[in-house]
Amino acid sequence: METNSKQKAIIDIGSNSIRLVVYSYNRTVGLIEHHNFKTVARLSMHIDAEGNLSEEGIHILIDTLLKFKKILNDISVKNVFAAATAAIRQANNRDIILNEVETQTGIDITLLSAEQEAYYGYLAVIHSTNIQTAVTIDMGGGSTEVTYFENKEIKFLHSFPFGAVSLKKKFINASSITLEEKENLIAYVWEQFHTLPWLSDLQIPIVAIGGSARNLAQVDQQRKNFSLHGIHQYELSGLDLQEISNEFANSTVEDLKKVDGLSSDRTDIIVPALETFRVFMEVVKGTAFIYSKKGLREGVILAQLIKKSPNDFNLNDVTTNAMRHVLGKFNVNENKSLQQYEIFSSIYNTLSEWNYITPLQNNHLLRYAFQLFHIGKKIDQDAYSQHTFYLLTNLTIDGISDRDRLKIALLASYKNKDTFKQYIGPYQHIINNVENKQLRDIGALIRFTKGMDVLGRAHIKNVSINKFFDNIELTFLVAGNYILEQYQAEKLKKHLEKIVHIEVKLKFVNMEEIE
Repeated sequence: METNSKQKAIIDIGSNSIRLVVYSYNRTVGLIEHHNFKTVARLSMHIDAEGNLSEEGIHILIDTLLKFKKILNDISVKNVFAAATAAIRQANNRDIILNEVETQTGIDITLLSAEQEAYYGYLAVIHSTNIQTAVTIDMGGGSTEVTYFENKEIKFLHSFPFGAVSLKKKFINASSITLEEKENLIAYVWEQFHTLPWLSDLQIPIVAIGGSARNLAQVDQQRKNFSLHGIHQYELSGLDLQEISNEFANSTVEDLKKVDGLSSDRTDIIVPALETFRVFMEVVKGTAFIYSKKGLREGVILAQLIKKSPNDFNLNDVTTNAMRHVLGKFNVNENKSLQQYEIFSSIYNTLSEWNYITPLQNNHLLRYAFQLFHIGKKIDQDAYSQHTFYLLTNLTIDGISDRDRLKIALLASYKNKDTFKQYIGPYQHIINNVENKQLRDIGALIRFTKGMDVLGRAHIKNVSINKFFDNIELTFLVAGNYILEQYQAEKLKKHLEKIVHIEVKLKFVNMEEIE
């Protein structure tokens, strides 16, 4: 059978779960995850009194890896990197485990050090967000890694020898936590965090990684009826964590299984994780608790890719890279997507100066919306606007917040005032009335400018704008034939007239006529 040489696999052997992820990468479309298989192994629960991983634990590990190996053989993926973290790292019999696994499965496991585990989480965060300075916390089953970075440069990192599973094992005797057990757990993690002087009173954002953080973000979205899809870069406050803690206070495991957003395999360990995060917020005096979907696995993959293609991963171009990947997935040429952007910018800037349009504070959003305008045509020519809005409100775009992603979706999907009103309806609690008009006007201007270039040939080279008592005149300097551009402009100028509330006159002048 032919090997699938473009796809690679990583096996992440954690303390709570073991996961197989098959992926591929190229500069145009970025990192693509093809398969993701997970087994809840709870290896940390199988560490015995002598500090060894029990025979049962070793059996679970080997059985899981053999199943994964069958999957890899079936899909013809041979390039495999297996990494183990705290459960095996902390086991006294780790050498025996590694030898036995290799003998029985043929898989050579790389045992990550605590420092490596912390570093890979940090690496994933700085390459998938635009957060310049923050602390990260990656709470696994058997360890908790924290890092502190300034201007995306790491300053400190540390690994604590406790995680959600090991805290449950240490402090909780029954299916639900008692008040005394919770107080003891909180006192323990408080003391642990205070062993790091650099961690206290930083007053910066906290970026949380891992399954427990993901579940808390999902729970918060459900309890708030959060209408936007996507969870990467979702933000909670300290008050949010406290409210969730209060809601979970008297809940049994069976009660927690009914909580929307909470995975059933985490109901028994979510409280230790939640209380740890709450204490961490207090110690750091965190300004926000932000979930990162990208963590250890992505960090390991990134480290390998950066060695091979360093120019593809500029820390200061996170969103530019992400945009290139979105466009690449839909076979849109990045340079072509910006055709006529200078024409749009000229009109936009002039109308802003004349107070017809309220300019966006973040000009990058204009560029992104312009590039993604009506990308839904790649799916369906008739329902392109609906597809554009759906895609962009469901896609994860690294470095773009949920709120800004919604703004981009509203701008890029603009068709007319009625569809805009339909799209924005469920999000009135996110977009206020002033922003509503602002986005509608800018969306209409993008529609006008993009719509003129119907053949994508960029014949319009310049524009001049003059304002008179009862009209505004736009004069376009064009190269070559412009009959289609003129036809489209006349057809679409109504969108401009709804912005300026006076007549818009259009003139087209061929460059050859001037010469």
